[in-house]
Amino acid sequence: MLLFLYLLSIFIANSMFQFWNFYSQKPLFINDFKEVRYESSELLCPSLKSKFVRNKPGGVLLEYYDKDIQIGYIRYYITTGQIGLFFINEEYQNRGLGKQILSKVIEELKLNNCQEVWAVTSSNHSFWSNVCNKSFVHRNPAHVSVGGCGYFMDLRNLDNII
Repeated sequence: MLLFLYLLSIFIANSMFQFWNFYSQKPLFINDFKEVRYESSELLCPSLKSKFVRNKPGGVLLEYYDKDIQIGYIRYYITTGQIGLFFINEEYQNRGLGKQILSKVIEELKLNNCQEVWAVTSSNHSFWSNVCNKSFVHRNPAHVSVGGCGYFMDLRNLDNII
C-alpha cells in the first residue's frame, strides 16, 4: 500500500509539473526567429529541400531557426495550395508559432490566387481541427488529386483566417 501511495504521489507531482509547464510557457512570435526560404526552381541541396517533387512548379520551403537550431519548417505549393510537410519542434509547440506560420502561408496562397489549401494526414489531427478558427474541414480524400484523407480549406470569400 505504501508503494502504491508513493507511486501515486510521483504521478500526481509529475502531472502537476507538466500542467504548469504547459500553461506557463510564453507565446512565441514568428518575427523573433530567422526565416530561410527556398523555392523549387532553385538548385536544392540534399535534406528536406530535396523532397520537392521535381518538375512541379511553385514549391516553397520555409525553415525557421532559433539561433542555429532549426525549430520548424513548412513545405507548400503556391500553384495548388498543397501543404506537403509542416513541423514544429516539440519544445516550440502549443505557443502559437504554428498558427502564425500557417497564417503567413495562407496569405501568400491567397495573393497567388490559390482558391484552396489542403494537407494529407494519416489521421484526424488536432492541430488541423482547431487552427484558423476551425476553418479546415477533415475529408476523404483531402483533395481530388490525392487518395488519402486530410484537411481542406476553401480560400474563396475568406477574409480573416486567424
